[in-house]
Amino acid sequence: MSAARVEWRGDVFATDLDRALGRIRRLPVIPRPFEHTLTVFLHPEEEEELDLARVIRLRAYRNLESISGDAIAQVLEAGIAGKLQVKSTSGETRALGDVTLERQGRRFGVEGFPVRAGSVRVSQRVHYSFAPGAVAPFDAAAEAMRVTVDSDRHLFRIDGQGCLEALGQLGPRVEIKAPARETVERMRANLDPERMMKRQPNRSLELLFQDMLRRRVVPAVHGFPEMELKFDLFGGFDVDLIEKCLAALGDIRLLLPRPFGVERMRRYHLCHDPVEGDECTIVETASGRLSLKRKRHARRLGDVLLRDTSACRTTDRTGDLTSVAAFLARQKLVRLGSFEKHQTKIPFARPSGRAFLISFDHCFQLGGPVLDQVELEYIGAVAAETCSPADVAADLERLGKRLCRGALGSRLAGSSASKYGFFSGQAPSLRAS
Repeated sequence: MSAARVEWRGDVFATDLDRALGRIRRLPVIPRPFEHTLTVFLHPEEEEELDLARVIRLRAYRNLESISGDAIAQVLEAGIAGKLQVKSTSGETRALGDVTLERQGRRFGVEGFPVRAGSVRVSQRVHYSFAPGAVAPFDAAAEAMRVTVDSDRHLFRIDGQGCLEALGQLGPRVEIKAPARETVERMRANLDPERMMKRQPNRSLELLFQDMLRRRVVPAVHGFPEMELKFDLFGGFDVDLIEKCLAALGDIRLLLPRPFGVERMRRYHLCHDPVEGDECTIVETASGRLSLKRKRHARRLGDVLLRDTSACRTTDRTGDLTSVAAFLARQKLVRLGSFEKHQTKIPFARPSGRAFLISFDHCFQLGGPVLDQVELEYIGAVAAETCSPADVAADLERLGKRLCRGALGSRLAGSSASKYGFFSGQAPSLRAS
């Protein structure tokens, strides 16, 4: 029987990684023969819908020439041996034995049984021991108390033809492992007193679900305004907050499998365009990729906020890998401030077929103000449709009234506060329409 092990995992912005690693790099490195860890997520072949409760994973190790679809495809084509594991939602991992995943035409098989390979995650990892007196060669006690740093992680989807598509970068992660929870918590406090490491569950699902959503929702036609309804949330985020809000919305169809939503963290750098006069935001992903969001012509249709917004929808894949300072200089923007946002976005469809997001946003500046909001946003339809902003606004207002009549109604207040205005100190500029 294997010894008990407690783990804590925290995600780090790539731009903070060197600072976060300052204390970790003082620890001795545990050598490994391979630089890359490949995790292939396997599903029962007959399942069309993703069921996380039935997903198993193959963990294997390689030295890849590059983290690319072609390099990973070559590994899968040749057959890949590794550890078969089941990982519970609580994070506990159970070993199922050593197996080989073999390519069988467009399909895959494990020990002769057909499976569907849905996605593969690739990580670059370094392990450090924090056991007292740990030196090479490292024994089991030194291995049992270690910090693992994933400096980079990429996710690829494997389609029905067995081809790989890059879904983007997940950013760095730090894992702390020890036999006792007290030891893990003490090491976490020593390594990260500034709390730069953030616990973010379902990180691989963020990119996988975003990809699913792009294929399931037809976006609004070009030129259709961004439309949303905002509520300030009081009392913080309870564990049952999302469940209560979804219950209040009534007759809706959730567009993603469990856990139904996209969880992500972003950093937003608020800027002003001195030439165009626009409100601009540089979006920074955890992997350090940057894109520009530009918002114009804010106005209202009843209680609904409308804006003409241009933004990149694929920042995780195509965003610029450069510094914020260089990006600002290239775009000729003036930076006003920044904040961090941890967000859960749950897409759903109304009986009409129109698709919306309900977002739960926890926004903050380190050591500064906090803004918690719930937003309803129009994102398109599950099939092509023709509608007007007035039609969508009426739908949004009906949904907003349901939220306010629900179990959390007393903690919600209709808001005109934009995050840009709140964190930059710039008052919102809206005109009645």
